[in-house]
Amino acid sequence: MTRRAVGGMRVFLDVGGHYGESLDVALDPRWGFEKIYSFEPAEPCRRILRGFRDSRVHIVPAGLSSRTGQATLFGAGLLGASVYADKGELGDGRVRAETISLLRATDWLRANTSDDDEIYLKLNCEGSECDVLEDLLDSGVISRLRSIYVDFDVRKIPSQAHRHAIVEDRLRHHSQRFVTPDSLKSHGGGAAVREWLVLVSPHSPAAASTVRYRLGLHRPPYIWATHAARAALPRPVYALAARRFGAQARQRTGADRG
Repeated sequence: MTRRAVGGMRVFLDVGGHYGESLDVALDPRWGFEKIYSFEPAEPCRRILRGFRDSRVHIVPAGLSSRTGQATLFGAGLLGASVYADKGELGDGRVRAETISLLRATDWLRANTSDDDEIYLKLNCEGSECDVLEDLLDSGVISRLRSIYVDFDVRKIPSQAHRHAIVEDRLRHHSQRFVTPDSLKSHGGGAAVREWLVLVSPHSPAAASTVRYRLGLHRPPYIWATHAARAALPRPVYALAARRFGAQARQRTGADRG
């Protein structure tokens, strides 16, 4: 296992926590993360995230960005929620909007991490990834990051899509280690985050809490039930149940009522 500086901690930053898809992966004891921060500005998602039972988890009720302040989140609670109203997945705009808090990425990292920490950053924040990365590059704080997993959802936003190539070029020029779903076999979701960590993060065989993790005892009831249903039901049946009764279905229903 790669050694880190004395006094440093292994830290996982989950930017775009949603319903804990990446958080569930990061909690696997094999990675040895000592602190895990999940940034989630949408209250419907935080209600689920707060159910994770692990003392290493800290839920940050805000989104990371290039500034500190407030913004409107369009499609709050949905997988494609974004602060950019022209994101294609938001459709005709009949989605739930929520006023959310933003934190400047540089300020948060300076206040909550140190140069000795071994930090892994996952960015899946529906267009805000370029705001975060540009801010960290401009300030130089990006040097604290061991590796970055970034899903460039900015490509789905007409007004912002041009930033994708610019930010990728800056990361390469900086010699920053990063991967995207396109470069992995899993192509996204929790499976891609796990694949990334296998590639870049030192990991060890089973630890004392592995049995608890494998049984899913750390998961909120909704997440535990979702995993159990996915394992037990035929794929078409599970997909139908998720569309009709899942948390995202409830969010869409609420938006329709509004």
